[in-house]
Amino acid sequence: MAAVRLATERYTETTPERASNYARLFLIGVILVFVALGTVIAIKTPAYESSDEPGHVQNIETLVSGHWYGMRCTFGIPHVVFKCSGNEAHQAPLYYLLFAGWQRLVGLPARAPYVEQLNLVENEGIFLTHSSADLRFLLWLRLPNILLGACTVLFTYFAVRLVSSNPWTPVVGASMVAFLPRFVFLSSFVTNDNLVNLLGAVLTVASLRYAQAPSRWRMAAVGAVVGMLLITKLSALPIALVLVVLAFMVTGWKRRAEYLGIGVLSTLVISGWYLVQNTVRYGDPLARRASAGYLSLIGGLGTPFGQPYKAGNPLSLIFVRVPVRILDSFWYQSDWHLFQWSWPVNLIFSLVLAGALAGLFRRHIDRKTLVTLLAIVFAAFLSIWFVAFQTATYQARLAFVGLAALAVLAALGLERWRLPVRFLLPAMGLIGTLIAIQQDVLAIHWS
Repeated sequence: MAAVRLATERYTETTPERASNYARLFLIGVILVFVALGTVIAIKTPAYESSDEPGHVQNIETLVSGHWYGMRCTFGIPHVVFKCSGNEAHQAPLYYLLFAGWQRLVGLPARAPYVEQLNLVENEGIFLTHSSADLRFLLWLRLPNILLGACTVLFTYFAVRLVSSNPWTPVVGASMVAFLPRFVFLSSFVTNDNLVNLLGAVLTVASLRYAQAPSRWRMAAVGAVVGMLLITKLSALPIALVLVVLAFMVTGWKRRAEYLGIGVLSTLVISGWYLVQNTVRYGDPLARRASAGYLSLIGGLGTPFGQPYKAGNPLSLIFVRVPVRILDSFWYQSDWHLFQWSWPVNLIFSLVLAGALAGLFRRHIDRKTLVTLLAIVFAAFLSIWFVAFQTATYQARLAFVGLAALAVLAALGLERWRLPVRFLLPAMGLIGTLIAIQQDVLAIHWS
């Protein structure tokens, strides 16, 4: 907070141009701190001690070895299926293709799938059996994920800068993302969520540019980003609703239909090949039935091996279980969901965010800008309910595709407050991240 106070004093005493320079320097500091935090987590956390990391790595290694991954095994023995295809074989391919290319570029040979072995550590918990050789290899994949997170922070800054002339508001929004503990830990490991988060931030920038001056090319750009999201993670499908909202920002039904058609066509140009591939291999574009059967066999639905998932009472799921899960897992969660905060801590963070968003009611924000941001956030959180009807393993991180848009709204809501107050939530997040690293990374006797 001392740094924030110093920046405030300089901001109030200097010209707008110099204030902008100070804000950019502060942004560089935020990104460097984020990278440092992520690097410590990546280096100090043993190999595969993160949710589903072995499955994500297996998809990459399958591609590096010259094969296409997929849900090929149909044996009835769960452990045989797990070893054959991994627990992420149902995922879309863009993230894995990029990292397979990276691994080929740095000259790392493909590695055999990791075979999980549990290790009971007295007074600590049950962890995986760790290998220093596995960690040395895995760092080549973990560290680029931190770069994806840093780019997400940067694009959040760009998004806020499109809608605010205040030099510090974009830095506030970027800091909210950079110091969200769940985001920091997620960015430190191998998971396709990190590319989804980055593309969500890029989508926010592209959508805001369209909202400011609708055009066919800008709608095509939005559609292309939506297409990349679909070939990264199909749970992001609800974000396509943004295309409909943006199409209604032009006048006349004919133009709206034209713009919507351009957006959808652009999405299909990017993602169509993958949807066709799913149809050929699994019988439908989203491979929902094949995924449900496959994940059921390996226990990937949060149910016993071989048992299908039943959502149960839909009203309870919609209004109770999903909101409670969001509260429990939005702010912080690490390892294989072993470490997380108590509900009072999560509630305090949520109330501070709600207070920031409440500031929007006192602001005169361009209607198209506000509608665009709200549409992205709504569609992002809708993806949690979308997944919750298919598996019990849904988490709040699914909504991070809209994290940049949420940060833009919160930063705008705080714009009238004094600068130190505007950095309250990022400061809380930074302190929480440091405590989590100390308690759940550095203080753990992993083996």
